[in-house]
Amino acid sequence: MTSVARHFLVIRRHLSAVPADLQSVVTSLTSHRKHVPHWYLYDTRGSEIYEEIVRSSSTYRLWNHEYTLLQTHVKDIVDKMPSARTMLVELGSGASSKTRPVIEAMLERHGALTYVPVDIAKDYIEEISRELEREYSNLKVEPFGGLYMDGCRHVASRTETKLLLFLGSSFGNVPVDEQLPMLEEINAYLTAQDRLVLGLDMNTDREAVIRAYVAEHKRCPWLDNFVERLNKDFDGDMDKMAFDDTVEFIENPADKDTPSYVQQYLKSSTMQRVHLRKLGLTIDFAAGERLYLSEGPNYSCKYSEYQVRHLAEKSNFAVEGFWTNEDAKYCVVCLVPNNK
Repeated sequence: MTSVARHFLVIRRHLSAVPADLQSVVTSLTSHRKHVPHWYLYDTRGSEIYEEIVRSSSTYRLWNHEYTLLQTHVKDIVDKMPSARTMLVELGSGASSKTRPVIEAMLERHGALTYVPVDIAKDYIEEISRELEREYSNLKVEPFGGLYMDGCRHVASRTETKLLLFLGSSFGNVPVDEQLPMLEEINAYLTAQDRLVLGLDMNTDREAVIRAYVAEHKRCPWLDNFVERLNKDFDGDMDKMAFDDTVEFIENPADKDTPSYVQQYLKSSTMQRVHLRKLGLTIDFAAGERLYLSEGPNYSCKYSEYQVRHLAEKSNFAVEGFWTNEDAKYCVVCLVPNNK
C-alpha cells in the first residue's frame, strides 16, 4: 500500500468521529493545496471579530458605504416588491447590523414581516434574532444555521414573495469559478416577483485594501481565532505564532470577466508538524508553505460595473437597480429573474 493510500485510509477511519459539517475542513487541510473553506472562519467569535474590523477600519469603509447606500435606496428596493406577503431572507446575515433599514422599510409597508437570517454561526444568529424580535414587535425571525445555498433551499418552497439579501460583499468570498453556478441556482429558486439584492465591493485601491487587512492589525485577531477554533474542533496543537499572516492583491482588467481579488493565507515560518489528535492525523508544513483561507484563489473579489452586469446577464438576471457611493468604491445591486 502506498503512503498516499495509507493517508486516505487514516482520514476515512477518523472522519466518522467528525460532525458532517466539519468533514470538508479535514479534506481541505489534507489536500495538495492546503486550505480551509472560507465559511470556517465565521464561528460566533469569528463573526464578531469580522463585524468589529469592518465597522472600525479607518481606511477601508466597506460597512459605512453599504449602510449609507441601503439607507438612501431602501425605498427604491422595497417599492419593487409586490404588496402581497413578503419574506426577507438574508444570506450570511452575521449581526444583521445593516439589515435594519430594510426591516424597518418593509415593516412600514407591510405591517408585519418574517425575516430568515442564514449564517453558518447558528448560535450567533439565534442570539441576534432574539434581539431583533425584542426591538421590532411585528417582526418574526426564523434563523437558519447553515451554508448559503442550504438557506436558499430551506426557503425555496415558501409561498411568500421573497426579498433575498446577500450583503457585506460576502458573495465576493465565493470561489470565482462557483459564482456563476451559485447565481444560476439562486435564480432557479426565485419567481418573477422575487428580488435578489447584492452588496459588492468595487474598491481596487491596492494600498487601502492591503492596509485594511494588515497594517491596522499587527496580527489579525480574526485569523488567530481561526487557529484557536481549529485546535478546539480537532484537539489540535497548531501554533498561530509559527505562521505569518499574508495578503496579496491580484488585479485583473476591469473589462474582463474575472474580477480583481484579495488572496489571503497563512505562511509557515518553519518546517513543522500539526497534530489533530481527534483524527489521529498529522499534517506536515514545509517552511514557506501556504495554508489558504478560501477554497478558490480569491478571498474577497473587487468588481467593476461591467463585471457585475455581465455576471448578472450570464446568470439570467436583469439589473433593476444599480447604486454606488460617490467615489464608486461599493455598489448595491437589485436583480430580478428575467427568464420566468
